[in-house]
Amino acid sequence: MVRIGIVDDELPFRDMVEEIVSGVLREISVQAKIDKYTDGASFFDKVKNGAVYHILLADIKMKKMDGIELGRMIRQKSPDMYIIFITSYEKYAAESYRIEAFQYILKQDLKSRLPGVIRSLLLRLADQEQEFRIVSTGTEKVKIFYRDIIYLYKSKGAKYVNYVTKKGIVRERISLEKLLKELNSRLFIPVERGYVVNMERILKIKGDTLYLEMGYEVQVSRLRLKTVKQEISRSWGGRG
Repeated sequence: MVRIGIVDDELPFRDMVEEIVSGVLREISVQAKIDKYTDGASFFDKVKNGAVYHILLADIKMKKMDGIELGRMIRQKSPDMYIIFITSYEKYAAESYRIEAFQYILKQDLKSRLPGVIRSLLLRLADQEQEFRIVSTGTEKVKIFYRDIIYLYKSKGAKYVNYVTKKGIVRERISLEKLLKELNSRLFIPVERGYVVNMERILKIKGDTLYLEMGYEVQVSRLRLKTVKQEISRSWGGRG
């Protein structure tokens, strides 16, 4: 189930956003829970204490913690959360992109733009819930969602592929080539002999090094560097 947080200190705005989002949910039949908050601090406290939200819709100009400050804190605590800023002020657009907001919508465009943005995002999240692999480790079976994989690697001469995930490392006895065919997803790109990276887990590329979530680093081979950079541009350019 998708969890959505709406944060604004004005009741009419919170209700309007909820009405728009609820209308889209009924239209596409995606299950979701919507929670409304009067300030950013209350929302962040919930996240800090373990609440999982997939989408945050927040006003930028609020009396207590503003949306930009909230966004920065969310990026550190929950980097996967999709942030949509809604505001009356265009001047905050550049700052919102610096913290990788998914969208920035002016309030006067709310009714015309928000339905399409939410529809696209909810469908994307629904698809991600369907993308997983059941891995047999010998003693147990583990369900691994594609979105949780940071990268894959197989050491030279080894019989196992290692899934490096947010929850730890899982091994499967399979060739890397066969695994990629079975995953059949544009999320994964080979970057070096025996190494495959999830495009959505790349935070930065500097020289021939990819900096991934959770502090991992993977080098890109000289032969693949141009292709990898092109794929990163495609992936990042498509966001928002």
